[in-house]
Amino acid sequence: MNKITVAIIDDELAAAENIEILLANYCPEVEVVGIANSIANGIQLIKQKQPNLIFLDISMPPEGTGFDLLEMFPKRNFHVIFVTAHEQFSLQAIKQHAFDYLLKPTDYRELIKSIDQYKALVHDIVQPINTGKKSIQLRTDQGVHVIRCEHILFCKASGSYTEFHIQDRSPILISKPLKFAESLLNATVFKRVHRSYLINISKITKFTKEDGGYVYINEESIPVSKKYFESIADVVQ
Repeated sequence: MNKITVAIIDDELAAAENIEILLANYCPEVEVVGIANSIANGIQLIKQKQPNLIFLDISMPPEGTGFDLLEMFPKRNFHVIFVTAHEQFSLQAIKQHAFDYLLKPTDYRELIKSIDQYKALVHDIVQPINTGKKSIQLRTDQGVHVIRCEHILFCKASGSYTEFHIQDRSPILISKPLKFAESLLNATVFKRVHRSYLINISKITKFTKEDGGYVYINEESIPVSKKYFESIADVVQ
């Protein structure tokens, strides 16, 4: 496996060096290509080194925030893991399509989990349904669950977490946003119907236009938002 190149951007040098040390100790597949202590230096570092992944602080006064840095890269060719002491930024981080969100002080177990899930996404440990590998791996505090994609009924956003509802077993809750689940699954089979729901269209048992629109998977009623109504109506008709 090729090295995962990482840049760390944080105005607190001690926090940046802590991440670098943790990566060196627990993630040998990672190569830190640079550390920047400001937004301006971070932009320069990304352009020069073209890292696969950046660990990005959010609050970096007086220049602004990590979100300001990302505005300079409207077409990003890297993934972002926000690292911050401010939990209230989690929703905004999700809206910025962050790959993950870690709180300071960084827990090495959460860091390892993030790197493992990045490898699963980018290095094809997890494959879409139509590639021949028909399972995904979901990591929780209880361990790694190997799930056949065809058994997934739907995924439901729960704050910054996602519930995987699976045929003939209890839901599995992972500490990743729904966008992450969407990146794992085949887009021709798993469709958004609502900002909080991603469904397996082959499992739809009923579609109704009443009260704005609902799809049913088994006995579960799932709302369909206006944004997705026409595309789902086309699929089930």
